[in-house]
This record gives sequence, structure tokens and C-alpha cells, in this order.
Amino acid sequence: MSASYIPSRDADLDTWLANFKTLIAASPTSYGLVSGDGTAITTAYTSWHNAYLAAVNPTTRTTATVATKNAQKALVLTVVRGYAATIRANMAVSDALKIGLGLRIHDTVPTPVPPPATYPMLTLAGMGVGRQELRAADQTTPTKRAKPTGTAGLLLFRAIGTAAASDPSQCAFLAFATRTGFTAEFDPADNGKVATYFARWTNSKGQMGPWGPAASMPVAA
Repeated sequence: MSASYIPSRDADLDTWLANFKTLIAASPTSYGLVSGDGTAITTAYTSWHNAYLAAVNPTTRTTATVATKNAQKALVLTVVRGYAATIRANMAVSDALKIGLGLRIHDTVPTPVPPPATYPMLTLAGMGVGRQELRAADQTTPTKRAKPTGTAGLLLFRAIGTAAASDPSQCAFLAFATRTGFTAEFDPADNGKVATYFARWTNSKGQMGPWGPAASMPVAA
């Protein structure tokens, strides 16, 4: 119902609103507003606060006072959201003043996504003549198919030989997979050989995580 920076619990909201209206009423021009704006916010807060107190006081709490409190809550949030959006968008208002009001400032410098820190684990999900179906799971969530947060996909490498490969350097790049399921195909000449897979996560910048363990399986003839 409310913006993510506005508390949802009534008690926390009352405290947040009191701070918001007090700071703006004391110096509206600091926030790009005028005295009339401070008065409008104070009026909306006062109506809400009085209705809130009546609704939480056991001696005055009734169905009617609770309904009035809910109506005043909707009204004060409508007023405050409008002013909050205006203040947040005003580049002349410092981040410190915005934070002091309890607003969440825009992240103008995107948080960099680090290279993946974990590795994928590969398993054989199915196979047939000339194909193998693989599934990848992160080492931290081996029972789930979801990729780790911040990863763009999976870099998959494969070696085909008479014996299993023991190192990623023995493999050739096979595919970049954005999903954790992948079907690998083979030439008829590969039937009866052994396919070994290695994989690692990568982010959108091409920064790669550590290698996962090898997964080897015979190619169906």
C-alpha cells in the first residue's frame, strides 16, 4: 500500500510522519517547498495522528474510530507520497536532507555485480542416441535449478575421448547456456566414447567463477 521507504505498521508510520512533517514545517524552502506545503503536510498529519490515537486507545477504540483511522491513513499517505516524490526528484535538495526525512535516495551509481564466487554442479538428466541432457545446480543450492544471483549463465566445455578428461584444459568450449538445463548432441562417430563436461558461471560482464567438478558419461551408441 505504501512506498517501500514508508513504514507499513501504524506505530512506525506515525513516528515517520511526525519526523517528516516536523522537518519540512521548520524549513520548507530547504526541501524546495513553500510554507503552504508545510501547512498542508502538518494538517494531514494532525488528522491522521488524532485518528490513530483514538483507534489504539482501548477506551476509544471502536469499529468507527478504526475506520476513521484507516481513512485518514489513506489520505495522509496520498499527501506525503506526492511531496516525497517531488523532494526525491529535486536535485537541489541534498541527499543528507532526503535521508533525514526518511526517504530512500536514488542509486545514481549502480552497484557493480561481482564475479561469481561459486561453481555449478552438473548431472545427467537423460540421454538417448546422439544426445545427453544435462542439468546444472549451484554448489550452495544443489537441489534447486535457479542460477546464483548476479550470474548471466553457464559456460559449458566438453571433451570426447576413449577415457574421461581430468582437466578443463582438455575440453573445448561447447555452449553458453542461460538456463540450467542443456541438451548436448553428438556425431555418430562419438557413439561409445566418453563425454566429459566442465562448467563455470559467468556474469554479464564476462567475469567467470571457479570451475565446477567434472561430469563424465558414456555416449549412447
